[in-house]
Amino acid sequence: MTAGRRLLSFEFVGVCAVAFLALCNVTVFYDLFGHLASLGIPAELRGLLVGVASGTAMVLYALASPFVTAKRAPAAMLAGMAVLAASGWGYLAVESFPALLALRIANGAGGFLLGAGASALLVAVIPPERSGQAFGLYSVAILVAFGLVPAVMDALAPSLPGRAHGYAAATLVLLPAALLVLAIRRRLGRAGIGGAPERRLVWPEIRDNLRTPSVGVLLALNTLYFANWSALFYLFEGFARQEGIGNVGAFFSVLTAIMIVFRLLAGRLFDRADKVRLVGASFAVVALAHLALGQAPAGAIPLLGAFFGLGLGAGYPAINGLMFDRTPPRLRALNANIMLFAVQGGSFLGPSVGGALVAGFGYRGWFLASSLMAASAALLSRALVRRGTVAAGAPAP
Repeated sequence: MTAGRRLLSFEFVGVCAVAFLALCNVTVFYDLFGHLASLGIPAELRGLLVGVASGTAMVLYALASPFVTAKRAPAAMLAGMAVLAASGWGYLAVESFPALLALRIANGAGGFLLGAGASALLVAVIPPERSGQAFGLYSVAILVAFGLVPAVMDALAPSLPGRAHGYAAATLVLLPAALLVLAIRRRLGRAGIGGAPERRLVWPEIRDNLRTPSVGVLLALNTLYFANWSALFYLFEGFARQEGIGNVGAFFSVLTAIMIVFRLLAGRLFDRADKVRLVGASFAVVALAHLALGQAPAGAIPLLGAFFGLGLGAGYPAINGLMFDRTPPRLRALNANIMLFAVQGGSFLGPSVGGALVAGFGYRGWFLASSLMAASAALLSRALVRRGTVAAGAPAP
């Protein structure tokens, strides 16, 4: 079902560009806590409003992923963009908790439609022999959005009447994204992708897929990966402030830059190397970096950012490449979206559990627990060595 054998096809680059533009519309909410505070929303309700979008997306990934196929993906993406655009402009008008709650639920639903559709299209246009490199490049588009949008919005803030106007303005990037989706749909239709009748997935297929050992292991690894990353992202600043470390920005800048550069330069390494060993090595590096974090002097913090960047930079493409490789073509869209369910789950568990660990055992207790979690993930990855654990009993490629 791939559109040719080239990786850098119009379709693949277009899906990456759509993902970047979509994430620009999502990452604009990096200062949502401040906006909610300015509206007088009680502190105990702000976290709920921030998190309910991810919670909504989690539920939809769990329940609706089988229905988002390559054929339906463009329509789902366009619908998601419409919902995100409407909700983005809605922030200009709503201020009460119930209205904001409805808006955040809409954000989650729109994000699911757009994200699930992008994943279904992505796995339809990836050449099978270049899955690891493809996921590495796709993730770069996402990382650039996370690094770029807060800086741009901070620069534009003085010229905007308020944060809500920034949320509304960010929806404008969805227009070129929609044009790209329409162009991709037209090209795939001419290539015969999405035009042929699709046989709907039935529950026995979905059940057997979820029972496949390799699928369960990879979902667990993806959850642990994002739990580690999200906890680091949200909790490190508090540790730095407690210890009087002033180069928090340098830590994350180095970490993100290494992740991006590594994924760009590694290229075919993600497919030529043994992906199982690559996953194990990436989690081992993250485990060691967490152990060192609580002992390192302030001047070494950016260097540790580089180690985290190497470990985290290798993990995502290898894990997702393995899921692609070990899934029959008919189930790839489903498993790609189930992996996004794991992303949401890890992003929720990381800060929640990490925050509880910090409250109970301090930051060094969190570092130790995170190191043990990463080491456990490295050991768990060894379960993937057995080539018989392939989704739905299909032979390993």
